[in-house]
Amino acid sequence: MELKLFPHHTGVWEGTYKRLAPNGSVIFEHNSRLTLRLEGNKWYQTNYYTFEDGREEFHNFGEAIFNEQGVMIFDNPRIYGEAWEGDRNIMLNWTYKDQPGSQLYEMITGLGEGHRMRVWQFSQNGEFQGLMMIEERKVADQETVPMSHYEQKSYVKAA
Repeated sequence: MELKLFPHHTGVWEGTYKRLAPNGSVIFEHNSRLTLRLEGNKWYQTNYYTFEDGREEFHNFGEAIFNEQGVMIFDNPRIYGEAWEGDRNIMLNWTYKDQPGSQLYEMITGLGEGHRMRVWQFSQNGEFQGLMMIEERKVADQETVPMSHYEQKSYVKAA
């Protein structure tokens, strides 16, 4: 297994998530800080979100393993799915465990060194639910984050 794209997406990424309804109206926006690490065939990821109203969310996705074909299978308390490298993009397909019938497809595209865009497509029971548009910039390499960071527990803090 040789990964070509995933190694370029490791490190600490900061950006903005913008959720759009099917009609294009903005449902919500929030800032993000993702911490991504690749060690051999193991992927570690945490997502930290901050909202204008003071809410915070920290999601630790634990450890995911790449199989021999280079497909990452992830199964954690929040989501179940898989990710793989396309020709120029990373593709993901997952479902939220607490939302039966949810289906999300994501495409991650590198725009240049330290800059990327992501788009999620949401559906629920076969009905289109909207998009998430994300733009991020890399602010640090994975080596700047100790492995102990990936031992933190997920939490949601109300405003």
